[in-house]
Amino acid sequence: MIPYLRRAIIVMTFIITPLVLSNFATSNIFGQDESETYIYLVDSKPFGIPYYKWTESWWNWLVSIPTDANPALDMDGKQCQKGMHYKYPVFFLAGSLNESASMNCTIPSNVSIFFPATTSYCYNSHLANRTEDELRTCASLQKSDINTKVTIDGSDLNTFAYDITNARVQSNLFGIEVPEDNILGISAQNISGIAAGDWVFLKPSVFVPGIHEISFTGKLNGTLSDVSYSLNITGSGK
Repeated sequence: MIPYLRRAIIVMTFIITPLVLSNFATSNIFGQDESETYIYLVDSKPFGIPYYKWTESWWNWLVSIPTDANPALDMDGKQCQKGMHYKYPVFFLAGSLNESASMNCTIPSNVSIFFPATTSYCYNSHLANRTEDELRTCASLQKSDINTKVTIDGSDLNTFAYDITNARVQSNLFGIEVPEDNILGISAQNISGIAAGDWVFLKPSVFVPGIHEISFTGKLNGTLSDVSYSLNITGSGK
């Protein structure tokens, strides 16, 4: 880690436990040759947008929400819908800055679900102005523990064709307009930086309406996060 670079790290852990196994039969969905049917791979362009651009959008979404309503500081899921505008059919899930949390969240069906197992953002601010190469080096050093785990409706994602530890994405340099009272703990300003993390991008076809539970456990630079989501997938209406 480069100590003089300010950085924000959010480690995500989500757990999904199937209450109705017929709603999500992972033994059939995540077969060895079928993972691309249900998960966007990191070299793809979901909805015509490069994968790494979605990580930039996710960070802009999360940082834009003040601390009193930020999903990363939520303990039960009441804030999970904050900032979701559905310009594209994608729903963002946040991890927790409280190390562990158990969330209940209602989301529409027919949308993709995008979240990081672990993620970090190395950035410049008014107090530090580093080169893009220095920021890129900082981001490259933020790597998750090999035991990072994603569980979807009771099945470990890593036991199928998709390996979360090989789903690392590092962004290009991008900016964020930081509001007052933000999770970075800095004054309102425009910052720029580079994000990195291990991501999961589920396609809309994964879940049918019903209750589904997702779990993420990850460790980044010694910081452990363990978060579970119980997702109530409704009909196609938003």
